[in-house]
Amino acid sequence: MKKLSDGTVQSEADFRFAALASVPQATPFFPGAYLSGLGHQFAVGLESADEVAAAVKDAPDFPTAKRRLMDLFFELASNVENVGRRIDSERGWTYLGVDLSPAPSKDASIATAIENISHEPFGSNGTLSAVGAITNAIKEVGLRKTGYSGIMLPVLEDPVIAERWNAGLVSLDSLLSYSAVCGTGLDTIPLPGNVTAEQLTRVIGDVATLSVKWNKPLTARLLPISGKASGERTEFSDPRMLNAVIQPISGAEPHP
Repeated sequence: MKKLSDGTVQSEADFRFAALASVPQATPFFPGAYLSGLGHQFAVGLESADEVAAAVKDAPDFPTAKRRLMDLFFELASNVENVGRRIDSERGWTYLGVDLSPAPSKDASIATAIENISHEPFGSNGTLSAVGAITNAIKEVGLRKTGYSGIMLPVLEDPVIAERWNAGLVSLDSLLSYSAVCGTGLDTIPLPGNVTAEQLTRVIGDVATLSVKWNKPLTARLLPISGKASGERTEFSDPRMLNAVIQPISGAEPHP
């Protein structure tokens, strides 16, 4: 991570790199996707943040939100599985399953869905419970799942998370706590360029410890921004990425 940060323009290469903990093969989401063994196998990843947000809009309570989400995820997974099995039988490619993680994008925020459930800004009390409600709905789907099948909370790919991050409502530590109820780890976290390899190692160790404790796949995609300090903004040119304020890593920040 340090090498990529220091050796590429705006440190953008770190966007394409992550440390993985307990991530199985056939996880279809970049950059944790890999396949070992035989070829001619495929899995499907969903980008359903908009659908999830719509399903829980105006939900009066958590049980109602969960029921709506269970119906949605079952419908989505069934549609994918029908197509996957047909490809499996007709084309000779083995269908490995669907990753139901409702991945967000710059135009579709999973944090909107979380706020629709909690009725509070993302990062406030109730966020953890709302993340847990979505996770529980995913777990109830009995069809063939693969990959994370959890909640992705990428700071620089979700406009609402980026906004809450800039306002100080969410931090690296709070995002790590959400991973305990089936987030997918720490994703696109902008950090000061002078963060040390030892500090990054400790953060990755925390992610790995959670992964082992709860037997779940987690990743750490940490982005030290070369030449930038806490309080400054990133200046990414990649159209897939948002820009946000750089927060200090926990503990004493090293001197330049």
